[in-house]
Order: sequence, then structure tokens, then C-alpha cells
Amino acid sequence: MIEEINKLDKMIEQFKQLMNEIEDKHLPLSREVVFSAMVIKKSIDILSIAKYCLSEYVITVQISLLRLLCDNCLAIQSVIELGIIKVMDLINNNERVSSIMIDDEQNMSDGYLKKRVASNYPGFDRLYNFACDGVHFSKQAVCGILDIETNTHINVKIGNMEMKEEIISNNNSMITLSKVIISMLKSIPNMI
Repeated sequence: MIEEINKLDKMIEQFKQLMNEIEDKHLPLSREVVFSAMVIKKSIDILSIAKYCLSEYVITVQISLLRLLCDNCLAIQSVIELGIIKVMDLINNNERVSSIMIDDEQNMSDGYLKKRVASNYPGFDRLYNFACDGVHFSKQAVCGILDIETNTHINVKIGNMEMKEEIISNNNSMITLSKVIISMLKSIPNMI
């Protein structure tokens, strides 16, 4: 797992470097700096906790962290769609992006934003749905509590060491998702 933890550490450094680049280009408390700092800090915090999940094989929390990283992509997509001024005004007024209507029938829901992200990053929608299933009570949650050897005993000990391959796969998804977040931040007009 040390190699997997090292991957997360490298991503954390990439996020810090991106923040430095954004800060170098903009005034200290500009909308660009504040918005990107919110996304980058949340991403770094998530990756920091993901290291613990790896070391203790805590797949249930790891999947929840994947979902939180997906939320960062949705937030960035809302800025790409609406502009940073509008989104920051919504945030400052304690309003949600989902209150914005795209047309008479469609609001800027998570589902809408998910599809928009997936149009530029194929597979995002599948990862989002997978992570949602892990957060909500589902078949995934049931699998995490059954003793793999017997399928008759309940396992509530910390972690699922028997799911090492799945945990490593999820970590690779976390790395890919982090790269998507960085790419999306860079694609915001005038961000970099």
C-alpha cells in the first residue's frame, strides 16, 4: 500500500502547485483564488484521509471520498456553465446552483452537471454512480459487512483487508479523478 499512498502524496503536491500558480496570477482574495482554494483544499483533505483508508483497508469511507471528489467536478462544471461571478454570488448568498433553471424543464441539478462532465471526461458518470451506490445503502454496503469466507457471518471490524484489489482500484480512480479536477480547474476561462 505504500506505493498507493505515494500516488496520493504526489497528487496532493500537484494540487498545491496548481494553487500556487493560480495565486500568482490573481489578486489574493479574487473569486478565482477563493473558488479554486475551496476545491483544492477539499481535494487535498479528501486525499489525506484516503491515505488512512488505504492503510486500514476502509473501503466504505474510500468510496464516500470518491463521491466527494465527484462533487468537486460538479462544482467546477457549474463555474464553466455559469461563470465564476455567478457561482460565487450563489455561494455568498447561501443559494444552490440547482436553483438555476437551464430551460423550462431542466434545472442545474447534480444529474445535469454529471452528464456535462461526462461529455468531456468519458466514464465520469459511471464513477459518480458507483460512488453514489457506495454512499447510500446498497448491495455494495451489504458486501462490505459479509465475511467473505463464510458469507454467513457479519463483519463489523474496521476495514476490509480481503478487498485489497478493489481498494487499489478505487485508489486509481481517485488519482484519475484528481487529474480530472486539475484539468477542469485549468479549463475555467482566465484561471491559469
